[in-house]
Amino acid sequence: MSDIAQALEGASRIRSAVLSGGGYAIAYGSHARSRSLADCCSSDLDLLFVGPPVPAAVLADLVRAVIDLHQQHGLRLDTEVAYDVKLHATPEEAEAALRLRGFTTTAAGRIQADPVTAEPWFLNSAAFKLRLILNALSTPHIYLGGDVELYRAHQGAAGRSIALLALALLPEASTCTVLGAAEALVTGPGGANGEDFLGYVPDAALYSALHRGFAQLAAEHALRPVDGNSFERQPDVCQKLIAGLAQPRAQRGCGQGTMGARRRRMPG
Repeated sequence: MSDIAQALEGASRIRSAVLSGGGYAIAYGSHARSRSLADCCSSDLDLLFVGPPVPAAVLADLVRAVIDLHQQHGLRLDTEVAYDVKLHATPEEAEAALRLRGFTTTAAGRIQADPVTAEPWFLNSAAFKLRLILNALSTPHIYLGGDVELYRAHQGAAGRSIALLALALLPEASTCTVLGAAEALVTGPGGANGEDFLGYVPDAALYSALHRGFAQLAAEHALRPVDGNSFERQPDVCQKLIAGLAQPRAQRGCGQGTMGARRRRMPG
C-alpha cells in the first residue's frame, strides 16, 4: 500500500475518533485529483472534517493528529491557512459555503469574488474558510467515511452552488454556456487563476459538475436548455435565486435553498 493510501486510511481513523457524534470527512486537493494513489508526492494532504461543533481541546487534538499523520507519511505540512481554521467545519458552515456566503452577494443577483490575498488576515478569515469548503465539496475528493446521507446532501448541492456562482460572475447575456461558466470560475479579475482565485482548473470534473448544476437550475426554471452546452437565462429567476442566497434560511422558500434535497433533520 502506498504512503498516501495509508495516510488516507489514517485520516479515516482520525474521523472515527474525533467525530464520534456524527459527521463525515473528505480528502481533496492534489492527492484526490491524482489518477493513481501511487502518484504520491510530498505535498500536503488536504482534509476536511465536517461534524458538530467541538470544544477547543478536541480541535487541538484533531490538529495534532493530522500533523502527526503528515509526519508519519512524509507529507509536507502547509500552514499558510491555519490547521485549526481549515480542518473542521460544522454542518451549518458547510451549508453557508454552499449558499455562497463566502462571497458578497447583492440584491441585484451579482457576486463579488475577490482574488486571494496571501495574507493571514484573509486566509484565516471566516469568508475564506467558506470558500475552501465550497471548493472541497465541488472538486474531486475522496470520501473517508461517516454520515453518508449528510455527505451526499452536501456533495449533491455543490454543482448547483458553483453553477449559480458562475452565472453571477458572468457578464449579463441572454445565453450562457458550460464552457463560459467554467472560464468564469477559473479566471478572475486581473487574470488571477487557480489557487490565486477560486482554486478551480478547467478539467473534466469541473465541466461535469457544472453540467449537473445547470441541469438542476433548468429544473428550477432558471435556465432553459438550448443544446447540450448552451442555456438561455431566465433573468428574473436567476436573480431571485442568487439574491436569495444571502437571506437567512428561514426567509427562503423550500425550493430555493441549496440544500433542498438534504435530509430533514440536518442542521452543511
